[in-house]
Amino acid sequence: MRIGIDIGGSHIGVGLINNGKILNLKEKVLTREDRSNIKSNIITIILELLNQTIEESKVNLKQIEFIGIASPGTISNNKIAQATNLGLINFDLIAELQKYINLPMQIKNDSKCAALAEKYYGNMKKYDDCIFLCLGTGIGGAAFLNGEMLVPKKFSGFEFGHMVINKGGRQCNCGKRGCFETYASIRAFKNKIAEVLDIDNDFSGQYMRENLLDYNNPKILEVATQFVEDLSVGICNLIDLFEPEIIVLGGSFSYYKDNKIYKMLKEKIAEKTSRFNKVEPPKIEVAKLKNEAGIVGATIRI
Repeated sequence: MRIGIDIGGSHIGVGLINNGKILNLKEKVLTREDRSNIKSNIITIILELLNQTIEESKVNLKQIEFIGIASPGTISNNKIAQATNLGLINFDLIAELQKYINLPMQIKNDSKCAALAEKYYGNMKKYDDCIFLCLGTGIGGAAFLNGEMLVPKKFSGFEFGHMVINKGGRQCNCGKRGCFETYASIRAFKNKIAEVLDIDNDFSGQYMRENLLDYNNPKILEVATQFVEDLSVGICNLIDLFEPEIIVLGGSFSYYKDNKIYKMLKEKIAEKTSRFNKVEPPKIEVAKLKNEAGIVGATIRI
């Protein structure tokens, strides 16, 4: 058995994993107070959730062979080089955790973890050339060619969210302007919905999907249409670069399969003017493992 730890932009999850299946999962939503002293609080929250998971599952640490951690941002030499959305720079999370837990650990970019889970257990399993795009607080991803995930030697790479789709556009946390994720992340979409409805943006994605996305409201439809337009630009750039057989959309977007936006997006990508090659576009699917992909993929060693 293995322990998976998923550090998101808005939550932390700790799960007991066996052969790609979650046996027990504990999660905590990160409050603004948690984020204010993020380094210290990450350690505290992980240890609390880990203890809860172990106790409830009636196992002990001697039965755990490995701990895998999924983290946002750039990962290098098993450390968090930078996680812009959490304000972390050169943070050795593993060294801090091993002060309390004496187990082998590996940390990988969260989008890469989710991609591995979808490749091993999800909707990319039957395909060799695939793109995984994680849409949530930011945008990350991974690419597979001939069945192998492309892994750069220096940094984790494949920061799809930071390709510029609008030069000189919105300010991104990374320091550039016009990044893909400033227009097409779920957070960007949520912020625009809150803006047009003139409400605070401190609501969950589930609440937004179930209560706020009234497409009969012209303002909501306009925001949704622009979101799909921006999202399709980034996705079609990736299609032109990699020519994948399938693109799987994970993160919070994995819950949009029955939402009008998903249908609008597939129709937009299918337009021949959207892509360089005018033949049939790749399949577009949402992640089979949904938000559990990251925590499962964290326990896959590469």
